[in-house]
Amino acid sequence: PQEGGGSLLQDSADAGGAHPQLPYRGKDSVAKMTWDGLSFVVSTVAKRRAKSQISGTAGGRSKSRSYAPPSMSAIDDISDEPDMSPTTTATTTTTTTAATLRRTPPADHYAMEPLSDEVFFDSKVSGSPEAVTTTASYDSKDVVGRYHPSVQSEWQRPAIQQISDSVDASGRSSAHIGRSRIWNRILDSCFDNSDRRQYGKGLFGRIFKRNFKESIRKDKDVRKQLDEMSDYRPYFTWWVTTVQVFILLLSIICYGLAPQGFTLKQQSGEVLMASISIQTVDYWEPSNFWIGPRAADLIHLGAKFAPCMRKDEKIYRHVEEQRRAERETGCCIRNDDSGCVQSSKRECSTRLSVWKKWGELAKGPDGRLSGSVCGQDPNYCKEPASVPPHEWPDDITRWPICRKRVASGKKIHAAEHMACEVIGHPCCIGIHGECRITTREYCNFVRGYFHEEATLCSQVSCLNNVCGMIPFHNPDVPDQFYRLWTSLFIHAGVIHLFISIFLQYYLMRDMEKLAGPVRIGIIYIVSGIAGNLASAIFVPYRAEVGPSGSQFGLLACVFVEFINSWQMMQNPWKVLLKLVGMTLILFLVGLLPWVDNYAHIFGFIFGFLLSYALLPFVSFGPYDKRRKVLLIWVCLVAVAVMLTALIILFYVTPIYECKICEYLNCIPLTRDFCAEQNINFNKKLDII
Repeated sequence: PQEGGGSLLQDSADAGGAHPQLPYRGKDSVAKMTWDGLSFVVSTVAKRRAKSQISGTAGGRSKSRSYAPPSMSAIDDISDEPDMSPTTTATTTTTTTAATLRRTPPADHYAMEPLSDEVFFDSKVSGSPEAVTTTASYDSKDVVGRYHPSVQSEWQRPAIQQISDSVDASGRSSAHIGRSRIWNRILDSCFDNSDRRQYGKGLFGRIFKRNFKESIRKDKDVRKQLDEMSDYRPYFTWWVTTVQVFILLLSIICYGLAPQGFTLKQQSGEVLMASISIQTVDYWEPSNFWIGPRAADLIHLGAKFAPCMRKDEKIYRHVEEQRRAERETGCCIRNDDSGCVQSSKRECSTRLSVWKKWGELAKGPDGRLSGSVCGQDPNYCKEPASVPPHEWPDDITRWPICRKRVASGKKIHAAEHMACEVIGHPCCIGIHGECRITTREYCNFVRGYFHEEATLCSQVSCLNNVCGMIPFHNPDVPDQFYRLWTSLFIHAGVIHLFISIFLQYYLMRDMEKLAGPVRIGIIYIVSGIAGNLASAIFVPYRAEVGPSGSQFGLLACVFVEFINSWQMMQNPWKVLLKLVGMTLILFLVGLLPWVDNYAHIFGFIFGFLLSYALLPFVSFGPYDKRRKVLLIWVCLVAVAVMLTALIILFYVTPIYECKICEYLNCIPLTRDFCAEQNINFNKKLDII
């Protein structure tokens, strides 16, 4: 070693004095660097795997734990049978303590890991001069007491606290190696389950300060049932709330905000009319005090709206009246060749225009009496062509849209109604399927749907435009029944969403901890569907959004839980009066516009029945258990019967108008307080 050391010093001295010029060495190739990197990764993984197989569990992976007690290595080195010679008499107490510790199994059965597996090393390694400390002795009774499981949590690993180092029989010292453990109070808070949802109390139990009877607390059977109840995580609450927030943000980004307020807002502007003149137009737009989209936009998104879910006789009667009036229209052609528009004879100026209408005195091509139509004629259309056996009928309201026309112009002596420039096209206005032949400027001003491809209102389905979503299978028969549950995820505005988040975070989350996501999901969806179905029956011409029926179904869960735990409560009548008073206040809020009281009432009824059938309960004896099981089946049958009755009432024998029903849903405190969505179809509030 000395020769080797001297040679090394000599080489260093020679190198320091001469500074020889080393040959230039270029960079390694990309292939070699790639190979070296892969070799390093493979070797590292192999070393770690071998180490884990030696020091870990049978699966090849060491258990996760906090840092090892500092004296474990020292304890392992101590012999079970200490030498009783005079030289070792002083260490008898320490040896006995160590042997006792070795014979005491750990409370959590963790496998011992070598200290070399620790990741962090801040203290000096045993054996170095800096690591040698004074010998410590400790009371074996005190040390063993630290391992006793009765004074520790179940998750805790027994350890010896605050030990600097230990000394074995041969005088070797073992220093403290590794960082400190995770604090016990942190792990205690992670595994703490003291705030679990208690049956019969919950959120409203804390608010109303419910207390159990002392006799119930001592009943072993009741306590066993309470302890065996599962505690769930509110996954359904988080999912529903996230979807509702996302949909509202998307609707505001796509459609914007409606005017805020409780009345109708007047909008004025100068637009180009079908008479080829600029006129001042006024119309009244519904307000939305929830700070959200317009009613028409909410319908387009999927709000509950009965005319989109079934064929409404009242609306289609109005559509038929429009078609009968359209049969008597003709093409109004301006004398100055500035354009033409389809209109009635009364609407066409005799001084500035010429009204072209086929009749007995002036028949059209092939003896037609219905027409003419500006920009459309059976003889000037290639697709679809009017040829036998698919000839166009002598009724302009049954003409199809011409997809490809024959080139027309004055050079080939085309008909006047085909040579003029068509100014007006169908425009769908409002939420009840009204159609007008007008200009694009006017249609955009009143937020309508402009159909430039069509020439007549009978060629378009305005209700299909209003409803949006999936088009009707038959344009004359609305079939969007899925609005019964899509409206549960849509909100009228930001304030409406905040109220839903508040109720779902505190009420729904609390109930889901008790019942679980599946049961709460069934109660939430079915109660909301039943509430929307009842609302569509009694107030069909009003667009409604939001999970108000579902939330009242959750409120019914609170009543059912309270009724099931009636025998456990102190002063149950007092608690019942508080619940009833709070519920009545919420029903009074349902008299405001955009808040559906019918959804509240029927959602509460269905939620009550479903909660009684699905929520967990505590039985007080075999008779009480049989009685509650029987009531569960009665509630399920009642839900099926009531839901069937509502479906029949909506589709088979519908109610189109009920004046008294409107007052239960909204009290008109002002003239336009309840007219924000034009509930009265015959009242022309959209356009003046």
